[in-house]
Amino acid sequence: MEFNIVNEINGKFNPIVLIKSDEKPNDAIIPKPGKGGCVMAFISQTIAKRKTTAFGRENVSCGGIETGMGWGDGFTHEGALEFQATFLSQGADSAKDRDKFLKSLENKPTHIQEMFKKGERIYCDYETAVEHIKSRPIYDDKDYVIFKPIELLEEGEIPQSVVFTLNPIELSAVLQINSSFRSKTAHILTPQASACQAIGSFTFEQAEKDDPVPLLSPIDFAARAHMKHFIPDEYMCLSMPWKLFLKLEELSKKSVLQTHLWKDW
Repeated sequence: MEFNIVNEINGKFNPIVLIKSDEKPNDAIIPKPGKGGCVMAFISQTIAKRKTTAFGRENVSCGGIETGMGWGDGFTHEGALEFQATFLSQGADSAKDRDKFLKSLENKPTHIQEMFKKGERIYCDYETAVEHIKSRPIYDDKDYVIFKPIELLEEGEIPQSVVFTLNPIELSAVLQINSSFRSKTAHILTPQASACQAIGSFTFEQAEKDDPVPLLSPIDFAARAHMKHFIPDEYMCLSMPWKLFLKLEELSKKSVLQTHLWKDW
């Protein structure tokens, strides 16, 4: 399918879409059962190489992915919340039981142990991490998420999320169009969350709102590490529910994109 906003921006990376499904796609790159990794490595291939990729419940490698893709809260055992909050804050220094936390890492590879010991430091302390984790939007439906280039979207398909990948100038244009119909001054979110949650569950949540806003990501360096082989550092993702994308599509036909300010850039 073709869209005016995509054609006029004419960026290095066209948008991709996230579609939930109960059927395993036959034409997508998908990990073998039991194999996972960071879902952003797959999404980056869809963005940069225009390949359809997919991820299933059988490929979950962390609780963050489960939450992000809409497969529950990611707490598969007692103590999972405590472990997540410890890792996402200051690591061993944040652990309620330091010895217990360190013992749980003993069978992991050395570089993984060091990563968990130091923590990802998304949150300043354990208590803040717990509060944020408990406030995540939680969904639990469908078995697969499919990532495909927007040009491969078929008639009748309704994405749960549309993801732009934009440089600063392209981002400025889309944000200006997004602002052009609003009377309030704050109309974009940058959730303190993993990249897959920003384009997934946090975007799903916006779809339920009467006045949804787009979400800017990724701000977590773990995701960026998995994306940097495909996406230059200066690019950001801007995700939005389908109904907001359709609104911006219409607005884009009479927008800054038709002015010399854009065309002469």
